[in-house]
Amino acid sequence: MVAERPTVPVIDGHTDYLLSLIETKRSFLEESTIGHVDLPRARRGGIGAMLSAVFILDEDLPQYALIQTLRAVDLLHRVVAESNGQIELIRSYQQLVDCLERGVFGAILHYEGAEAIDPEFAVLRLSYELGLRSLGLTWSRPNIFAEGVGQANRGNGLTGLGRELVRQCNAMGILIDVSHLNEPGFWDVVEVSEKPFVASHSNARALCDHDRNLTDEQIRALAEKGGLMGINYHVGFLVAGAETGAEVPLSVLVDHIDHIVRLVGVDHVALGSDFDGATMPDELKDAAHTPNLIAELSRRGYSDDAIEKICSGNWLRVLREVWV
Repeated sequence: MVAERPTVPVIDGHTDYLLSLIETKRSFLEESTIGHVDLPRARRGGIGAMLSAVFILDEDLPQYALIQTLRAVDLLHRVVAESNGQIELIRSYQQLVDCLERGVFGAILHYEGAEAIDPEFAVLRLSYELGLRSLGLTWSRPNIFAEGVGQANRGNGLTGLGRELVRQCNAMGILIDVSHLNEPGFWDVVEVSEKPFVASHSNARALCDHDRNLTDEQIRALAEKGGLMGINYHVGFLVAGAETGAEVPLSVLVDHIDHIVRLVGVDHVALGSDFDGATMPDELKDAAHTPNLIAELSRRGYSDDAIEKICSGNWLRVLREVWV
């Protein structure tokens, strides 16, 4: 059963549907039983915009990072063109606001890892022209800019190039995302970034002790910079050791939201599902079930104003401050 569609549009801060489209050859414009996201299911779920991740598989590194990135970007451009106005590639804050008001789905281009970026930042500048507006410095593996939280984490912070990448993104108006970044790198971003940054799909480590989640100290620092956390629906980041959707009730996800709200306030928490990239709780099995989460927030006592902030208002605030 799915709750009634929310009255406010949802901005989902992290989805991996581009990789799913590449691997399955399905159409984003047609409803499917494969994966978690397509346009019909997003609409039924009240989702008005998504940060659309480009992710490069380990097997394509390092030599194919750039071409695979460009193929994914090209796919997103083709999806937009084939949608006949149903989808727009978002390049500015005002365009995003307009799309939400008109009911046009907004696709925001995000790189989940900077493997395709060169040391001279030519690819970064060209990617901006192609629509890039959000960048994760790394996935859970090292690159020339930073180290992730994976098994290859040696505990180093940002490299010199990584610090310069943060500065370049600040200057260009590209959002910095620290999900997957290791803790020393996180603190370097706090030091270097002059603009708010986000953890687009990470949860509270105090409730689930996983390296992909943030400590209370990190959450406070992120909030002090004006950023936000997009709550990740992945069961293993909600309950330590969980592997199936049946193990994690929706109430646990809201527990993570409650923890962040008590810590830093409702202005610094949003949604970042990780659809098509993770295992979802049964009650949130795809994008069409997003209203169940909104209904649970209401049952937990969140006001309409607080729910609006969590659904989209906080994302809009941060993007307005970062994008130029």
